Formats: sequence, C-alpha cells, structure tokens
Amino acid sequence: MSQETVELNLETLTSAVTSGCSAIRLVARLQPAGGPGSKVFPPTHSEGKYAWETRLIDGGEVVKTVLLDSVQSQANRMEQALKEAHQAGQLNFPLLAVDFGGEFADVGEITTLDAPHRIADAIFRDSLLEGKKFPETDIAKAYAAANQRNATALYLYCPHALVFGIWDSTGSAGGLGNKFQRALVSEIIGIKAEAGVLTSSRLDPLGIKTVEIYATESGGWTTDKAMAKTDKKGEAVKIKPSEVNHSNIPPTIEKNEKGDEYIRGGVTIDYAHQTTVLSLPALRRLNFPVNGELSAQINIAARTVLAALGLTAIVHQLENGYDLRSRCLLVADGKFTFELLDNYGESRRFTLTTEEADALFNAAVANAAELGLVWNTQKIRLQPTSDLLELVRKSRQAGHLSEA
Repeated sequence: MSQETVELNLETLTSAVTSGCSAIRLVARLQPAGGPGSKVFPPTHSEGKYAWETRLIDGGEVVKTVLLDSVQSQANRMEQALKEAHQAGQLNFPLLAVDFGGEFADVGEITTLDAPHRIADAIFRDSLLEGKKFPETDIAKAYAAANQRNATALYLYCPHALVFGIWDSTGSAGGLGNKFQRALVSEIIGIKAEAGVLTSSRLDPLGIKTVEIYATESGGWTTDKAMAKTDKKGEAVKIKPSEVNHSNIPPTIEKNEKGDEYIRGGVTIDYAHQTTVLSLPALRRLNFPVNGELSAQINIAARTVLAALGLTAIVHQLENGYDLRSRCLLVADGKFTFELLDNYGESRRFTLTTEEADALFNAAVANAAELGLVWNTQKIRLQPTSDLLELVRKSRQAGHLSEA
C-alpha cells in the first residue's frame, strides 16, 4: 500500500467525504506508563472478570488479548473531551442541558454529551423546556421524526449523536424509535496479555485484635452491648473490627467464589493497541433537507461538518491522555498518524493537532452556514420535572437506608 502524505484541509476533507474514501483511521501503539512488565488494570465485568479474547494480529499471529477500553467507553471519553473544549470556548456547537444544580449541586448540569443516550435519554424525556414536557416540544418532535433521509433536526440540535450513534428506544415509538449507527468507533486492547493476582493486606497501627464489638442502629459500632442494635431474636448484632476498618488484614490473594480462578489482579501486556475508525459511508447515508428541499451541496457540507466534529473529538481525547482508570495509565509509543483510506485500501497519511482540528471544524461549520444550514449555538436549557427530582430524592434516601 502507498503511504502518501497529505495536508488535511477543508478541501481535502470535503473531497474524502464526497466519494472515493471509505474511512479515516488512527492506529496507535501504547505502553503502560510504568514501563515494560508493569501491570495495568482493565475494566471489570460481572463477577469481577475481565473481557478476554483471542485475536489475530500482525498478519496472522493468534494471541491472547484483554479489553482495556470499550467502544462505549471510548465514545464517552471523546464526548467529554468535546464538552471540555466547548466549556473552554475552543468549540461551539448545539447542546442541550438539564439543570439539577438548584437542589443537587453535586449533579449540576447534564448535557447531551453526558447522557448515555444523548438527546434520546430519559433524563431529557422527563424534563421541561419552557414549562412544556420535552417530548411535546417542536425540537423533540423534529428529532423523533428524523431518519437517514432527513437528519436535519439532529444536525441542528444534537450533531454529535450522528457521529456517536443514537437510538430513541424510550420514545413514543418504543423500540421502533429512530436509530442512527455509530460513525466513529474506537477501542483499546492489551496484546499478549497475562493475568495477575490481586493481593490485599493492612497493618493496623493501633494493633487492634479480633475482639467482640456490636453494630448500632445508626450504622456505626460500639463496644457497649447495651447500645447495640438487635436482631429478630432480640440478640445483640455482633461484628468484627475488620468490618469497620480496624485491626490487621493478613496478606491474601483474591479468587472467585469457587476458588479456582484469580480475578481483578490486573494484567501484564506486551503493548496496548488502539484502533479508531471514522466511517465516511455512514455519513454519506445522511441527508439534510432545508425547508423541505434537498441540496447536494448542503448534504456534502453537513457531512463534512460531522467528519470534522469526529476528528476534533479524537484529537481532543488524544490530548487528554490515556489515564483510563486507577492503575491503568498508558502513554503513546511514538507520534500519532492518521490514515485516509480509499475504497481500494490505499492510504494517505496526515497529522492533526488540536488547533488544526478546531480550525478545520470551524471552517466546515461556516461553509455549511453559508449554504443555509445554520445551527443554534446557544445552549438550550431544560429543567427536570418534579417527578424526576422526586425520583432522585427517593433513590438517595434508599441508598442512605441501605448503607445504614
């Protein structure tokens, strides 16, 4: 395959989106920040297990891999990178937000970049826009009627949903609600992964031994049996000091319930492999009529905006680094290079900084606006319904009771 280098500007991107190109790809090789042989910790799934998989790499070698960051997690990270750029004034695009800050300051504002289902999320469905239930507003009705033949409403109010995908599964049509595939996917896997073991221990500076203490009704503990809460038989409820984080914990190795498999012990890997692909055919399926009229120029301009938005999300996420979770910090093994793939597998390489990506995005948006596809860049603010607020209150109360 040829490795021609190209400058990615608005003209180049527009040409790629129009025809002849299948994808924009980024393949990155990453290493644990601790260096070769240091552990990284993948996300855990049910029963504390990791997502192991055997894959073909490097032209046919079969190796054991482990998932370090899923497609869904990568999408969330990219959306958060876009949100940070929006808050910093680096980017401007349509955004809806529900404000919980009055009563739930710790929640604050939830935007369509935070909600798992974006504009189709139940948080927006159960909120009010200017006193009207959101599903009854013109915005929501236009979105609910959107499809590939007419994606204008999503472009105007939630364009990132056309990049990261969306399914209106909780609307009036239920599971038959509109659905748009992901155009941008990314995942990170650990190559030649080997499982480690999880050890735990604690040395108590007070030297507390295993003595008899009691649980209290308030969720605390006491040494006074008379102050203890009682069970159904009227007996004082005994607990161990270790249950309230006192006393020593001898060194242990954690296994599953059957005791035959080590879990949650991290992994060592040869390296981590990130694959990011932006599908251009997925964008070419979308049409954007204005006032009921289709225009090839407007379609191309809108698709180019979405491609630029996807690239901007990728680059801003790269700038944020790869601190995926506790004890899973990765670093790049070399500089990042993108590939523009044509329909026959030939590729042209390009590099892209955040400044260049932002400028490209802004130029694409301006071009679409000149053709008549203008979006509202003022954040649309909703308020949670009283029922939604009460649901949050009761959920928190239930959580406090269960902890007690």
